[in-house]
Amino acid sequence: MSEEQETPQENKPIDLSKDKNPEPAPFQPLGNGPATPPPFQQPPPFGQFGGGGFGQQNLPNSTASLVLGILAIPACCFYGIFGLIFGVIAWILGAGDMKKYQLNPSLYTESSYKNAKAGKICGMIATILSALMVLMFILIIVGVVANPHMFENFLRDLK
Repeated sequence: MSEEQETPQENKPIDLSKDKNPEPAPFQPLGNGPATPPPFQQPPPFGQFGGGGFGQQNLPNSTASLVLGILAIPACCFYGIFGLIFGVIAWILGAGDMKKYQLNPSLYTESSYKNAKAGKICGMIATILSALMVLMFILIIVGVVANPHMFENFLRDLK
């Protein structure tokens, strides 16, 4: 057996006395390096860090649309006026942001598109509920004004 086979490589001391003259690495001038940068200098893959690739941004009114849409639903209970106002604004903002996303989806994040869509839907629901609530109050007021004795008869029947 040879000496290298008897002693493992990790226990063998490095012998600098042997002059084997390995060829030096070829000289590479600046700017002519490898075609791809080292892994630590490369951008992350598209969609790796939660919301899309580089350059993607949130739609400008997606959060406002979602918040107004959510607030508009319970606001329907306050005579329908606040729900109607918040709902229409949420509907308009959400629809505008959805159009922006559909024109250029690679520019915006998908999560902001979903927020705008949810805000638009909540705004639609709140607008319809508020309109029904306002219509109900108008019908009650018109009924009382047209026939004042109807309200008195209604109260008498409750007793």
